[in-house]
Amino acid sequence: MCGIWAVEIKGGIDPAGVLERFGAALKSLRRAKQESPNSITILIMQGVSLTSKAMKEIDRSKSIIDYFFTIEDVIGNEDARKHLFKILKV
Repeated sequence: MCGIWAVEIKGGIDPAGVLERFGAALKSLRRAKQESPNSITILIMQGVSLTSKAMKEIDRSKSIIDYFFTIEDVIGNEDARKHLFKILKV
């Protein structure tokens, strides 16, 4: 059986807009979970813009976000990149 993945990637380095970007991502990932409860949801965001409040909101959304990565980790951390690729089965 083929899995269903929903991947939301949000860029932007302005910490002032991080909660708005997160909110938009969460809305999309929530919709994916509603349409397919067994779907795997992945959020990738620009780490430099993450505030402590944004990280708390991400932590509070574990029922919607199965995996979280920063863009910096996906680009610069081979282990994180391999983990993402393993999740995506690529």
